[in-house]
Amino acid sequence: MQANSTSAGRVPHSADSHIWPLSLVAPDGPRGLAFKIQGIGERASRRPGLFIYAKRSADGSWQALFIGESDSLRARLAFNEIAADAMLLGASDVHIRELSEPPAIRRELVDRLIATNAPTLNSDERVRFSDVARATPEAHRAQPKSQVA
Repeated sequence: MQANSTSAGRVPHSADSHIWPLSLVAPDGPRGLAFKIQGIGERASRRPGLFIYAKRSADGSWQALFIGESDSLRARLAFNEIAADAMLLGASDVHIRELSEPPAIRRELVDRLIATNAPTLNSDERVRFSDVARATPEAHRAQPKSQVA
């Protein structure tokens, strides 16, 4: 599978990168986009781009947990609820692709990545960290009785 070229250029495939499928069917074969792999919490650039919270499956393959885009990767990847949710599901890394294209193009790429990779946390039915925290016994004791179900 080859990386899809953009004005941001190609990211060479190596041990610290991964090619995520953009589509499985295309006139010239499957298409993919290479991402640089870094640990969650490592400092990202302030450039715009795409990101994927991911974990390794038992067979060594990568599983996308959340796919997003931002005008500033550093600001978006600072610890947030999505990072917490991804870590609860086993995320160990964030895959980053700096991309200077306009937001509409980045969103289109994110939509294609989501359609192809089906990340759990991009689903509307996902369980959120804040919901789990509210469901703990400590949270129930802290709420007034009228709010406890």
